[in-house]
Amino acid sequence: MSLEKIQEYLSLNPEYAWLLVFAFAFGESMIITGAFLPSAILFSICIYLYNTDILSIYMIASVAVIGAHLGDLAGFFLGKTIGPNIINLKFFQKRQKAINRVEKFLDRFGPYTVILGRFIPAIRPLTPFLLGITDLNSIKFYRADVVACLAWGIALILLVISVGSIFE
Repeated sequence: MSLEKIQEYLSLNPEYAWLLVFAFAFGESMIITGAFLPSAILFSICIYLYNTDILSIYMIASVAVIGAHLGDLAGFFLGKTIGPNIINLKFFQKRQKAINRVEKFLDRFGPYTVILGRFIPAIRPLTPFLLGITDLNSIKFYRADVVACLAWGIALILLVISVGSIFE
């Protein structure tokens, strides 16, 4: 699906704009879809919605933050439930040394990894899943993820306004 088709759909169906922002924010944060769903698509959609006044910047950011947070929670709890089984697969057993290094990093920085991971698109969907595999407390993850998603939402507002003004 091309960006032009998404924009055409939004211009014909503006009532679904918030749903699309939510779906892309959730999708780019989720371990399963985040691996192949680039964050540039969400960013481009947000700029388009802002420049065409389909949604206000605050509505865009609010819906994106909620979608991102729910995507992170889904990834975290997926890591809690099926993560240990995946790590025990033969594919990962061959890479135990690398996994041990990642686990040490996660153990050392714990919830702060969520905040860092939220701002790095390549690891954004992996961070909650991997933290779910560790013994990180769910409440600590939740608190750190709320902070991370709110900070990301503020950054999204600033980027959409500044970059969006170039394309007006």
